[in-house]
Amino acid sequence: MPDYQDIYNDVVNTDARYGLAQNSPGFRSILQAEPTLVQLSGRSLDVGCGVGFALEYLSGRQFNFHTYGVDISDQAIEKAKQRLAPMKNIDDRLKTIADQRLPFEDDYFSLVTCFDVLEHLDETDINATLKEIGRVLRPNGTFYGAVSCRKSGIDDKFGDNLHRTVRSIDWWIEATRPDRATWDGMREQLMIWKRTPGGDAALFPGVVGA
Repeated sequence: MPDYQDIYNDVVNTDARYGLAQNSPGFRSILQAEPTLVQLSGRSLDVGCGVGFALEYLSGRQFNFHTYGVDISDQAIEKAKQRLAPMKNIDDRLKTIADQRLPFEDDYFSLVTCFDVLEHLDETDINATLKEIGRVLRPNGTFYGAVSCRKSGIDDKFGDNLHRTVRSIDWWIEATRPDRATWDGMREQLMIWKRTPGGDAALFPGVVGA
């Protein structure tokens, strides 16, 4: 597995755009989906939260969420904790992860978001991440995410493109089997909505190799 923490600590520390809300795919996606998200409530988790722009917006009074975030970059999490210090118990709700395992109980969240994260992973790590998202989402919970279907304009410190898995719309549809999906042609980004199925059915049965 690539050293994602090393890669994204470097990105956080060297790319000033990472610290601006207007450059955050998560912030933009939450803003666009506000009419839908205000109808939901409960615990929410932002996977790949970075410095916490999406989590911060979901914590606003117009929503009814108890927000959490995880990221592979410990330095992004530290920056998020510093920036969001006025929020109650924020240190307990922002966690660094060492791999794709999410440090939460089964069926813990009503909403899991994941914006422009999956394409940054190798395929096997995409599989593991999607399975973990399915594990922590409660019955009738909601997944809302976005994936980019183009190469990044940035290479990592090792010379590899930051988007490690660039695939077609059809590939991502097959992998995630969304209930609803929309395509942003300008950004070449696929937005995905999915509700947790009942019984023992997997949330993402189309995951490659699942």
